[in-house]
Amino acid sequence: MKSNFYILLISLLSFCFFADCLKSVETDKDARSILLAGIASSCFSLDTCFDQYAKTTDEGASFQVYDQSGNRIYARQSTLEYNTYRPIASGSKWVTAITAMRAIDCNTNSGTYAGCGTVTTGTCVTGGALSLSRTTGEILGWTGTKGTITLRQLLSFTSGLNAGGGNGSGQATCISTLPVGATGTQKDTCVSEIRDQSTGTPGALYQYNSNHMAVAQRMLEISCGKTWNTMFTQLIVTPLGWDASQAVWRGNSRTGEDTDGSLSGAYGLTISPEHYARMINSLLTNGTAKNSSGANIANFLSTTSVTEILADQYNGAKIGYSQFSAFGYRWQYGLGNWRFCTTTDIPAECDKDLISHSIGINGFYPWIDKNRSYMAILAVNNIGRKNGLSLLPASSTSLFFAETVRPLIHTQIGK
Repeated sequence: MKSNFYILLISLLSFCFFADCLKSVETDKDARSILLAGIASSCFSLDTCFDQYAKTTDEGASFQVYDQSGNRIYARQSTLEYNTYRPIASGSKWVTAITAMRAIDCNTNSGTYAGCGTVTTGTCVTGGALSLSRTTGEILGWTGTKGTITLRQLLSFTSGLNAGGGNGSGQATCISTLPVGATGTQKDTCVSEIRDQSTGTPGALYQYNSNHMAVAQRMLEISCGKTWNTMFTQLIVTPLGWDASQAVWRGNSRTGEDTDGSLSGAYGLTISPEHYARMINSLLTNGTAKNSSGANIANFLSTTSVTEILADQYNGAKIGYSQFSAFGYRWQYGLGNWRFCTTTDIPAECDKDLISHSIGINGFYPWIDKNRSYMAILAVNNIGRKNGLSLLPASSTSLFFAETVRPLIHTQIGK
């Protein structure tokens, strides 16, 4: 972006250091005002904003906007094409949550929902019917307080399974070092390690780390009697027409080391933005996804599942760790996605200007605005940080790009 855009980023970062933004703030309003005031004059069209942004990226970028029916109404790319498969880092979390809710829908009434494969009514019944209220005690055999952790808490990061016994980010090492084709015993050993190193209380704190989703994936595997890759292929890859040879999960996505990705639901997927859009279309349209030819897949998700994925899942939990608190944001969380709004702590108020998104540390940034009935995907894979701002993760520059172009999108769609 232009130099004044970078000045804004540095100023905002300095503001957070001096104002101690790691502490709680009342709302996002002040941080948003500072942000928007500084970038209002950065660019004046979607094309110029994107072109300026793309110059700062490692591999190029692409940007797409879709209307309320899932039709693409804007697209621009620079080097990195729309259908190029790349790691999406934390953008994977939305995929994991949707896969879980697809399993629940199919297990509840497979005759109603599209493309359930062999995950059909009554097949996921270990310890009782599959639902968000199922516990680690019922499915994994955990005991005590940790046996009360629910699938809902795992997918919303409020399970208390902290990293290394603290309140910060991170993950158990075993998640990224599982050998290819890891056995059930090896996976059980890993989730037990996560359990035993954690000191948190279920439901008390929101803690952004990879441990929660690893345990959720193992719960689904055991409950349905299938590997994560099998469920993912049947529930997501096949009906959406993704390339099964490229849409893969890796435990160690940064180095390319050949490891098992069946517990890496928080970060490990490689996918293209065009294919990703087919999936999140179901969240924009209350259940209808897109197949490889662009045709609608009705009842891909139930309306209940869409609501659960996008709803505030804090239920009284406090923020234990959130990387965005460094910028003064107190975003709440749904299932696998952030709830970015003005009044964060009151769900009904937040819904009035809600942006739902699942941003990745490499800058991959998909978002949905149901109030204005559109969705957008900014796709980059920034690890080397070509822009030279070593203090800023790629996710920050993607976030600020999106904040710059959102008003331009709203003008284009007349909302």
